[in-house]
Amino acid sequence: MKKLCLLLVVCCATSRAFSQHFIELRGSDTKYRYVDWFYSFPNSAVIDLYYNGVPGSNEFSLGGGYGFKASSSLLLYPLIYAALAREGSQRGVKIALLVTFEKDGWKLISYLTHFAPLAGKVPQYQALDTLDVTKTVRGRWEAGVSNGFFHTEGKWNPLVGPVVRRNDRRGFWGVSYRFGPKNEFRVIRVITLRK
Repeated sequence: MKKLCLLLVVCCATSRAFSQHFIELRGSDTKYRYVDWFYSFPNSAVIDLYYNGVPGSNEFSLGGGYGFKASSSLLLYPLIYAALAREGSQRGVKIALLVTFEKDGWKLISYLTHFAPLAGKVPQYQALDTLDVTKTVRGRWEAGVSNGFFHTEGKWNPLVGPVVRRNDRRGFWGVSYRFGPKNEFRVIRVITLRK
């Protein structure tokens, strides 16, 4: 616990000095769909609202947190959400950690979350969606590996496979093909609007 407190104190000492909107859209051949609006304030506080849908579940999460600049390359965002869905009368709380890293053409983005139910029939779960590691290979192009998992009631659904991205002035387009119990082809569009 002392180490965690020390890390938070060190990270709080630095923050970004700009605000930005971050919009992400995802879709896949497994009928997975995702829409996210993430806003960071100049003081590094953040608001996040997203929809996550799969067959049999349409979940909405609203939350926020704070971005810590651990180094010039590494940003950490501890987050907390209220989560609800019509299916299963789902109501609960999510805690999450968003991590971004960028240095020398290497990029990493990771979002790990834990859902704790407060009401309804949906059990607790953990999800990693996603852990992407890419490297700039030519100009605006990046290539790498996309990982993820969904874990609930002792059952795992891991996914791993290649990802390719093309950066543009607004963000990037990406495609991945991940292998697991059910293979997934995914298309991603990310738009960043900095103020």
